[in-house]
Amino acid sequence: MILVTGAAGKTGLAVIRSLAAKGTPVRGFIHHDDYRTQVLEAGAKETLLGDLLNKEDLQAGMREAQAVYHIPPNVHPRELDIGILAIEEAVRADVAHFVYHSVLHPQLEDMPHHWLKLRVEEHLIASGLPFTILQPTAYMQNITNQLERIAREGIYQVPYAVTTRLCLVDLEDVAEVAAEVLTAGSDKGAIYQLVGTGLTSQEEIAS
Repeated sequence: MILVTGAAGKTGLAVIRSLAAKGTPVRGFIHHDDYRTQVLEAGAKETLLGDLLNKEDLQAGMREAQAVYHIPPNVHPRELDIGILAIEEAVRADVAHFVYHSVLHPQLEDMPHHWLKLRVEEHLIASGLPFTILQPTAYMQNITNQLERIAREGIYQVPYAVTTRLCLVDLEDVAEVAAEVLTAGSDKGAIYQLVGTGLTSQEEIAS
């Protein structure tokens, strides 16, 4: 059994689909009961409703789990607390492999949500757990999700300067890597940067 936290988000659902395609049983950790159906439809064998800041809920989620894929809540102010607690409970549960979904370049201190992930990475490395860290860049799906508006209004909206140059990666590729890491078990101690394109400006993407 593999525990996937953040199971109902786009990343969690993609990872569950990839694991299910390999025939791997998944327990999806969710924080709203409304998400249960979509997580099961993605291929999870079971779901667990809980709070990532609750020790008992994490203990229940990790019970009999051989591996954990920890996806933190997006831009959560307590991401460090959530990450530390998940790592501590994984240590107590003697989890064989803890895979952390981080971000490309977490060392950027002027981006607080990146910086918090770096702090979680530090705790994971120091924990003694067998670990793998995945550092994906921005998803291509962040663009494709806007296609309807782009077609309707002719506007491609981004929350940063249009000259900003970013690498992109396909979420489905990230999910495939995650599933391979979780099932192969040969990547312990590795940190992978997941990037699918070179640096591209938002003006170039719009063109």
